[in-house]
Amino acid sequence: MDIDTVCKELISALEDAGYNTSTVFNYQGAVRRFKAFCQERNVAEYSCDVGALYANAVISPKTGKFSKERYHLQGRFIRLIDSYINTGKFDFTVTSRTRLQPDSAYHRSVYHEFCVYLKSEYDNENTQHFYDYGMYSFLTFLENNYSTLHMEDLTAPIVLDYIKNTKPARLREVLCEIRKIFRYLNRNDLLQSVAGIHAPRYNRIIPVLESNEQERIKAVTEDNRTPLRDTAMILLGLSTGIRACDIINLRLSDIDWRNDTISWKQSKTGNLVCVPLTPSVGNAIARYLVEQRPDAPNDYLFVRLLAPFDQLSCHSSCYAMVRRILEKAAVAKDGRILGMHMLRHNAASTMVRNEVPIETIAAILGHSDPNTTGIYITTDQEKLKECVLPFGSIAKEVIP
Repeated sequence: MDIDTVCKELISALEDAGYNTSTVFNYQGAVRRFKAFCQERNVAEYSCDVGALYANAVISPKTGKFSKERYHLQGRFIRLIDSYINTGKFDFTVTSRTRLQPDSAYHRSVYHEFCVYLKSEYDNENTQHFYDYGMYSFLTFLENNYSTLHMEDLTAPIVLDYIKNTKPARLREVLCEIRKIFRYLNRNDLLQSVAGIHAPRYNRIIPVLESNEQERIKAVTEDNRTPLRDTAMILLGLSTGIRACDIINLRLSDIDWRNDTISWKQSKTGNLVCVPLTPSVGNAIARYLVEQRPDAPNDYLFVRLLAPFDQLSCHSSCYAMVRRILEKAAVAKDGRILGMHMLRHNAASTMVRNEVPIETIAAILGHSDPNTTGIYITTDQEKLKECVLPFGSIAKEVIP
């Protein structure tokens, strides 16, 4: 196909898909540069080879340095054209970042097989990523210290060497990761070698939003400049403590408008949760659906507001949304965990203060063990004060 035609088809497809005017303008600039690039080489017909050359031309002619903007725009520009050449249509799906992989071919094969196993074991992508990163770290350690050591040749001293070289802050995660790896490898001998190793667990008071911070967040959600989607997501997170991985998977059918409930299957535990849809949350979702949700070719509740109108890509989308809201509300981080997890902590602490039974809170949050939920008791300062024993007859002065 000639270059003029395929470029014209791309711009037309972007406009038909509802892309923002500024985005189409950027691609028009990429088209002009691509045509000039091809004219310099006397190329009139598109090929994957010339596309690859253009995608890799990421040195700015003005500065002579690597251009991050060219790298991203030209790379996506060529991927779109290649998809059209290969399939007859432009693939506007958002591509995720490629995860790190070991260097050696043998360790890469071990890593890939482990990732396939994880996908068969867990639906939650975060859980998969937790363990596959553990395998990547372990294999990288082996490559750097033991060359291409095969997994069947692992010994307890090698495992202990890996643990000793682990940063104290990551020791708990590493122990959990390697136990999973050894179960996968059917290496009970290595499991036994680490059975007696335990990392200290520090319980701390969970930081939550102060009442004045919650008021400022409420004011931001009521601001007409705040996207209705973001308002609905924030209010849903504050009221239910839903995880980011679950909120991006919510479907339109998960809302029962007749009975005012919303339900979802927790990707981390597989448990089904059904909670009341409060008026404030229900009204926020209804307004988003009526006034702002684009005509997306899917049934996800929350989708991208700019084309392509796909499902939100991952939990980082939720983190970015919460961060924007908190910044507008002048809520400082102050060492706290931001994102949907902050809203989750706040929802749990609110339920504790409202004297909701721990077992019920555990079911809503998706905790398999109610003892895990007990940590949120520390957020109720008034109840904690009741636990303090009176001094009674303790002497005010110490008599030598």
